[in-house]
Amino acid sequence: MKLPPLTVIEASAGTGKTFSLVTRLLHLIFNGTDPERIVALTFSRMAAGEIFNSFIERLSKAAKDENVALAESKILGRNLASADFTAKLREVISRQHLSLIGTLDSFMMKIVRMIPLELGLEGEVTIMSEYRDPVERVRLAGDMLMRQTPEAKSIFRQAFRLAFNGSGAKSFLEEFSDFITKWHHTYRDLCESESLAKLPESERLQALVRAWGDPERIWGGEVPAGLDVSVADIRIMADLLADKASARGAAAFIEAVRGFDGTVPKLPRALAEDPVANEALEKMLAWKKAASLKMTQGVFLLMHAYESAYASNVRSRGLVTFDDLPRLLNSLPEGTRLPLEYRMDSHFEHWALDEFQDTSRGQWRALENLIGEASLPGSGRSVFVVGDRKQSIYEWRGGDVEILGGEVERAKRDGNRLEALDESYRYVSVISKAVSDVFRENAVMGALDMDDAPASAKWQCRDHKSFDKTTEGFVQVIQAMKAGRQASISDFLKPLEDALNAVKPWERGIATAILVRKNDIGETVLRYLKSKGISKVVFEGDSAVSDSPALAAMMDLVKLAEHANDAFAYSHVKYSPIAEAMYPHGLPPPAELSAQLLSDFTKYGMARKFRDVREALKRVPGTWNDFTESRFEDFIKCAAEFEEIRDASMRLSDFIDFVSRKRRRDFAEPGMVRIMTMHQSKGLGFDWVLIPFFEPEKMIGERHVGPLRNYDPDWIMINPGSSVDMTDPVLAKTEKRRQQIQIYNSLCLNYVAMTRAKKALTVILHPENARPPLRPERFSDLVRHVGLKTDGNPLWYAKMKPDGADAVSGSPPVPGRARRKNVRKFRPSESFYEGLGGDVLFDENFGVSARRGSEAHEKYERIEWLDAAADDFDRAFLKPDGFLALWREKTYELFVDGKWETGQFDRVVFTEKDGVKKAVVYDFKTNGIASGETVRKFEERMAGIYARQMESYRRALSSLTGIGTDCIKTVLLLESSRSQVEL
Repeated sequence: MKLPPLTVIEASAGTGKTFSLVTRLLHLIFNGTDPERIVALTFSRMAAGEIFNSFIERLSKAAKDENVALAESKILGRNLASADFTAKLREVISRQHLSLIGTLDSFMMKIVRMIPLELGLEGEVTIMSEYRDPVERVRLAGDMLMRQTPEAKSIFRQAFRLAFNGSGAKSFLEEFSDFITKWHHTYRDLCESESLAKLPESERLQALVRAWGDPERIWGGEVPAGLDVSVADIRIMADLLADKASARGAAAFIEAVRGFDGTVPKLPRALAEDPVANEALEKMLAWKKAASLKMTQGVFLLMHAYESAYASNVRSRGLVTFDDLPRLLNSLPEGTRLPLEYRMDSHFEHWALDEFQDTSRGQWRALENLIGEASLPGSGRSVFVVGDRKQSIYEWRGGDVEILGGEVERAKRDGNRLEALDESYRYVSVISKAVSDVFRENAVMGALDMDDAPASAKWQCRDHKSFDKTTEGFVQVIQAMKAGRQASISDFLKPLEDALNAVKPWERGIATAILVRKNDIGETVLRYLKSKGISKVVFEGDSAVSDSPALAAMMDLVKLAEHANDAFAYSHVKYSPIAEAMYPHGLPPPAELSAQLLSDFTKYGMARKFRDVREALKRVPGTWNDFTESRFEDFIKCAAEFEEIRDASMRLSDFIDFVSRKRRRDFAEPGMVRIMTMHQSKGLGFDWVLIPFFEPEKMIGERHVGPLRNYDPDWIMINPGSSVDMTDPVLAKTEKRRQQIQIYNSLCLNYVAMTRAKKALTVILHPENARPPLRPERFSDLVRHVGLKTDGNPLWYAKMKPDGADAVSGSPPVPGRARRKNVRKFRPSESFYEGLGGDVLFDENFGVSARRGSEAHEKYERIEWLDAAADDFDRAFLKPDGFLALWREKTYELFVDGKWETGQFDRVVFTEKDGVKKAVVYDFKTNGIASGETVRKFEERMAGIYARQMESYRRALSSLTGIGTDCIKTVLLLESSRSQVEL
């Protein structure tokens, strides 16, 4: 079957988009495409893992079962047997290291690491951690403050004063770091917008300057009058209004004008027709606009200076963020980029892109030429795109649904293919009806005033259908009741408790999830349910690594190591079990303890010191438990990571901040109710989903926070506030667009949440205002507006057996995620040094033998067979009778006895005689004979040293090949003595 150059599938939730994509991968490999010539990319590591696992699983099942092979054959339109799937499975696994099934970020990272010099990067390219990024920002801010030239200092002060509206900042470094976080991304996005990218380099900077707060750019030929008004001009207007002070509300207005400080007062009704009052109001509004324009220009000056410093001092050192990757690639000059794209284009034949709605403009610009070439008619190649605009929940990370919209339009052209999937295999009919009722396109667009929304916020949703039309389900709508004047999360806790106690999902094997908007809400729900005796519940959100009393005390040890006078830290350690465990004869004085700790952390390292503390605490009854041990595992990983990245600019006590930024996630065991954020639930499904729609903010988000941004033409401006932008047609239009995008994002997130349910859905709506709004302001208002009611069988759970099996269908429930296990790694082939003194380690000849060994392995790997043998050593290279196969430098991975074993066979010779298969494992050793040591003593010493390693090889080879250990010989090939030693 000939593939269309471009196939786009718009797949609603649960309709089998992963199945469709994996089917495409299977179709390609069975039509002769090498797996490494297929690029399959998605947005997250979890989604990439799901694709690869599904790919391997379908091959495996078909390889094992002829009936499954027949079913897959029908899907693929080919006549295939299990043997065909077995062959392809082996091919895919053998080339797994070449697989390009992964994330967009990882794919771009591979490209960046191929051409670091062309991108102006020095050293190894590294993705900065969530700790390193802000550390570099603060460090860079300090460097910028210390600029030496008077001209630079003057420009910096001016930019800072404009950006912060003339106000000072006591904790400048922290404020500046937050400021950078908010604005640097916006600055770089604007720098790399399509309109600027098309301009010649000489014109680009000028266009960029005009995009930041230029009134001509914003208002075109109709720049508002009075932008040059001063505060004094405004305040003097109060005297002209003095005779109106007796009118109702006028006195307060006049005083606000007299003391004008940037706050625009509301014009009282009594002065609504007064020309002087209206003139004063117009001047205040004009001053606010002018102030916002100046602040915007100040932000540009700061960001321009910061980006220049960041590029030369951070990015050029190879320290990058994921956001940097597409930007770096897009910065390549055409002369470098075109040859690179040509090489990639000639290697990759087919592309498959999942979660395409989350692709950013930068990512798309980096890939667009490659995708365009691969989807040309007659090229023999293809592009397969899967996405769902309704599940675009990563706009805050740059996701742009317009890109998917553009590919949808391309797919409508002759020769291409566009398909919509709206029948869900996840949920039952009553849930599909609820989803359709709430998210139906015409209902949403009309109710939320979205008819004129831009393409990036144009809500599109066809009616949903369910594949399962027989299983009974349940949709429950609960109205939360306010306990106080303002709604709070506490209004939702009792309804959650009552719903869980009515069903008791932990007793029936019902996979259950409570979906919340933010981590702190999830933690509140967890604490409440635990306090009410519901123990079978776990929060799967991000929590602090060090949320254990024992670990908090350990961090105080770090504080004391550098700060002997920290009385609080000293007291904490003194009255903690650490004092009893580590210092049974009494805690030393602060200065002595500090010196001792600093010596230990420096001499032994943080990880080893913390392990010593742990072992001591275990000897104190009641101090150490499973919870603390689980937290300690993450804590010790943080210590190891910190020591790895620590450089001369980082203090030991910086570890405190490092750990505080680290987050961990607990995963639920089967039978537990899982609490997680809506974002984390993406891609998952549960028998029962409960959603407390606690919405302190409206769907439009916080009004007037952040910049006003226009795209055609490109311009940006700090929002002057509702008093201004609602009276200015240009600003009002831009603000409405921002609100519509925010509403769209809110709809997408709630759509994802509601479509996680399979059999039952419980929604707890935000309390209704005493006077309902004319238009829905919160998602709960929209649910009430469309009239969603409780529907279905309230006893849906009664047919679920206590052992977790469904009494009707006999299908097992969806299991929870098993507890993650730490698997100990064992590498029998890895060289290591043990018990060596410093005089040996730092000797200039140390490592020479290791390099000689690597060279010898490369030499012997090239030898297949020798025609004749000069000595015992060479006889290992003579082809034996009954020869079957030869392995040279063969690596392996093996899970055995609870350990993950990684090794490499130097040389393995397989033979067969009288139907019995045998093998000889040869391992090359280049160790030197010690001074005065006989050959016999040398061979005995080598046998003793490597006996365990060779026994590991024997067990591994037996496990991998099925040959009994009694039929496997292990032999050391000693280069120094030119002899063989059988073990």
